[in-house]
Amino acid sequence: MSKIAICIGVNNVANFTPLKGATLGAIEFSKWASAQGYETKLFTDEKGNLVRVREIYDFIKDCLEEMRYEQIIVYFSGHGISRGPNQEFWYLSEGGDNDNEIIGLTRSADDARNCQIKYVLFISDACRSLPTDYYQPTSGQTLFAKQKVSTNNTIDIFYATRPGAPAYEIAGDNLKDAHGIFTESLIDYLSGEVPETVVNNDIDEGTEIKRYLSKYYDPVKLSADINYKSLREENQKWIISAPEVDLKLKEYVESRAFGVTQGQSPEIRVQNHKTEYPLATFTDIQGKNLMLKNWIISKPVVQPAHPGMFKVNVLKDVKDLSINLWNNKSDQNHLAIQVENVAEKNVFVSDKLFKDPLYDQYTGIELIGETMIDFITPAYSRNIPWRYRNSNSISFHHEQPYKYSSFGLLLLENGRSIPVAVIEGFVAQLIFKDGYLFTVNYTPVKSNSLNYSQFQEKKEMIIQKRNLVAIAANNGFNYEDTFKKIDFGKLGYDDAGSFLRYGKALDPSLGLYAAYAFRETGNFDKIRSVYDYMILDNPVVPFDVAMLAGKLDETSIASFCPVMSSGWAYRDLYEKFINKEILEATKYLEPGLWTTFSVKGTELLINLINDNHIK
Repeated sequence: MSKIAICIGVNNVANFTPLKGATLGAIEFSKWASAQGYETKLFTDEKGNLVRVREIYDFIKDCLEEMRYEQIIVYFSGHGISRGPNQEFWYLSEGGDNDNEIIGLTRSADDARNCQIKYVLFISDACRSLPTDYYQPTSGQTLFAKQKVSTNNTIDIFYATRPGAPAYEIAGDNLKDAHGIFTESLIDYLSGEVPETVVNNDIDEGTEIKRYLSKYYDPVKLSADINYKSLREENQKWIISAPEVDLKLKEYVESRAFGVTQGQSPEIRVQNHKTEYPLATFTDIQGKNLMLKNWIISKPVVQPAHPGMFKVNVLKDVKDLSINLWNNKSDQNHLAIQVENVAEKNVFVSDKLFKDPLYDQYTGIELIGETMIDFITPAYSRNIPWRYRNSNSISFHHEQPYKYSSFGLLLLENGRSIPVAVIEGFVAQLIFKDGYLFTVNYTPVKSNSLNYSQFQEKKEMIIQKRNLVAIAANNGFNYEDTFKKIDFGKLGYDDAGSFLRYGKALDPSLGLYAAYAFRETGNFDKIRSVYDYMILDNPVVPFDVAMLAGKLDETSIASFCPVMSSGWAYRDLYEKFINKEILEATKYLEPGLWTTFSVKGTELLINLINDNHIK
């Protein structure tokens, strides 16, 4: 199997504090990859070299055109930031003062889904901290040339740290010893230091547990006679692939960071592997020696991180969840256990967060947990298509002799603003926690009689889905990780996206969440299916759904931009459909789960709307 590892290491970025171990990390990972039979290519800023996007892009493009490789690893060590869920950026040498030298990880991974390489792994040993100011990129450059081919490849991403947190490096006794905790741990892990994660999936001895190296060999018998037992076939190998990395790397890194730094907990995003793609391979004798080495020589003790390290909040109820993912830095494992616990009880979370709208006759908007200052709509609507009900809700009266807009800009007390999709026949409930938009639901009103009656019949099911989305919201809308503990097959669904989309006619937000869940796993056919059904259900389709389906030019759209912040990672999908002046306002997006503009961005948008530049 032909495979290549492209290793990028950047210590020095303009306007950033110089790193000491990023370049060394790329070199060390390249050495490991070479020893494992990968071809390798290094891009580092050693000796004053500049690492540029174009050089990496062109190299990967050549790899794609040659069609020689079945696996590609793209490794990066250096400075990174995150603006929100799935908005991850890598900074190259000139990235500190040139947006064209910043790599968009999500965009690159998305484009990689349309290449003919069967398996692509991105490894990011970089911070995922918030930017220090709001004037930051919203998309970044891609590393993968667009190839319009129909593929069913697998894309995995290993993040060195959790969302909103830094990735640490240890300086050592001198600069030559500097290294990133994640890179060092990953190399050791892939070198077989954790035998219970080394497998042979060809083994079949009546029990699945035997396929693990640590279970297949008895170290006592092995130490007495190394040939007491062997793999049955001479050419069989022991391997570590991404699903095995997902087993224990997180706690392995946490144990090494324990007491050395403020704590570091990686995030491993692994798709469902229908085909095996080994990252590391060992012969049978190498496997035996790994067992003996780790039995004779004490390996690092994997111990739980200090309970206060990650500031995890106990989730007693959904009302205790906090929208501010970045401040709380919720531990992924904690959330997975929480989901598992509530799923076993067949109750996802309390429905106290969700309640019937204050009024149920007219299309409208309702805020829970925040005060509405104004709702700005295009001038062609005479800017008066609604009536105040109170400081937390407004209604649109369809009997008025004008047609109201399908979107508006919601102004909040602190000068920030949020774009809102207005869907006729529904009340949009915007639920805020700690001053930030947490989740959005749409509830059919009585005048929308068919959907209203069906909603009442299926209300329990809809609320169950909303509650599960609330848990995902606290996890940065990382559906794959949040839902991994739930057996959707037993519930009658193929995956999380299929679970969410059922009922989208009764709550269009479910279609929105489903589209992102499918995009996360690269299931484009199901995104298009969500879109096709939604254009039949309602007169307008949420911007995000149309964008992810590649249909922004084919239907009436609710909102003038992505309403979820994840949407801004797909610049190539929306750029030619959005007014360039709106793109100027995106420089003032606030980090978070939902698109939120700061005061400066709000001022720009109000002027554009009032001047009829946004329709």
